[in-house]
Amino acid sequence: MTTTNQRNVFEKISKDNVYSKLVEIFGKDYVTDKKVDLYPYSQDMTENKPHMPDFVVIPQNNEQLVELINFCNEFSIPIVPYTTGNNVGGLTIPDYGGIVVDFGKKMNKILHIDDNMMYALLEPGVTFGQLKKHLEEHYPHLRYSFPNAPPYSGVVGNVLLSGMTNLAAKIGSMADSINGLEVITADGNVARIGSCFYGKDKAEDDSWWCRYPMPDLLGLFVNFQGMTGLVTKCAVQLWPKEPIEKPQLVVFFGLTDLAPFLREVGRADIVNDVAAFSVEVAKMEVGIPEPVRYPEEPPYTAVVPMSAKTENQMNAKLEILNDIIEKLNNAGTNIHVIDYKEFAKLFNLKALNIFNLPSQILSLHEYSGLTWFGAYAPSHKFEELIEKTDELYRKHGVPPFNYLKIMKGGHYGIFRPIFRFKKFKDQDKIVKLLEEIADVCIDLGCIPYKTPSWITAKLREKINPGWIALFEKVKHCMDPNNIFNPGRWNT
Repeated sequence: MTTTNQRNVFEKISKDNVYSKLVEIFGKDYVTDKKVDLYPYSQDMTENKPHMPDFVVIPQNNEQLVELINFCNEFSIPIVPYTTGNNVGGLTIPDYGGIVVDFGKKMNKILHIDDNMMYALLEPGVTFGQLKKHLEEHYPHLRYSFPNAPPYSGVVGNVLLSGMTNLAAKIGSMADSINGLEVITADGNVARIGSCFYGKDKAEDDSWWCRYPMPDLLGLFVNFQGMTGLVTKCAVQLWPKEPIEKPQLVVFFGLTDLAPFLREVGRADIVNDVAAFSVEVAKMEVGIPEPVRYPEEPPYTAVVPMSAKTENQMNAKLEILNDIIEKLNNAGTNIHVIDYKEFAKLFNLKALNIFNLPSQILSLHEYSGLTWFGAYAPSHKFEELIEKTDELYRKHGVPPFNYLKIMKGGHYGIFRPIFRFKKFKDQDKIVKLLEEIADVCIDLGCIPYKTPSWITAKLREKINPGWIALFEKVKHCMDPNNIFNPGRWNT
């Protein structure tokens, strides 16, 4: 794990004077420096070391944020963006103190739903549960691409960090579905990126429909973990909700039988998603708190959401799916498919959580600690990733909690080992396992996302030096005083 080099936040101005200025900008009711208020912002469920912020502010509009950025630039005070607190990766822990900007309390409005061009314009504090409820009540024919995450998770934060979706096999990551952003940069300018860039002071609600063909400046903010500016609006794509849904459950009796299935079904263009789990994770999905795999049980299972406009279209998709499985079994795998809704009847409504996204897997969150090595993965390495991580799980006596997906028509995959643990009891063992798995996955070409600093330190040992030089040049250009979430990517 890496350590944080402390910096003197109040070298140029006293803490009392900072507090007075923040009250002037935001109002006394929306600023705090009380430890009891700051404590929840100092940590998350992961292994990353806690660190207290000096202040938390609750913004209500861009004008306040522009004034905050100008002030913090003058005195080199860190700013850390924060939405709902459901973060895994230490990305909102204020490693250098400073000011946490909590968008979740006031800047949490769904500003516009465009039915014709199918997008939602959101403030950064909007949650997945809030967006789903709004669509079901007002636009039931449209759907968003939800991750397997609690309903109180933030949409915009997940989008900007290239999170997963339940339409991943069709559209890829959530970042692939951004139409446009509004961002406040370090010089206090409010920039609109995408087709919303027309208009001097204000964009029309119906102008957030595309990110091309202008130069694509979104890359300056996607996956930068809040290091280049404060995003205040984000337009995300919606999708038609097809009337017929027949989810399937696929089980794999060979340890690596999952891998060729993911590759084949990904490129077949018949499924919305493939959410593949080690059987221990699957058992947690249906409410078994301490899952173990017994002899003769399948090591992996996959939930395959399928939808169609007509019964004929659905039957054609199911025929293709069964043909893929038959072809693979003839080549030596041992794969079986079951209608998921029929399977769910053996359990209870918990078994449908995977389709009622966003949802909470209570067994996964019942411990005080939760972390992962989440990575984009080359799908031709799936077999080796499964085998090598399985060896490490057994070496450390930890049940294998792996989660895999195929993304964007089979162009790449997701490989995500998950670890729940009890802080102050078995954290050291889990961290050791996590580090060993990270080394294996990075050596096999995986690229982590939502990446904590201790993992980016490992990446820097392998990254092309020209990339690092360009990255640091962009960071310095966008944030010359290093006020935006300093420490991320080891800046």
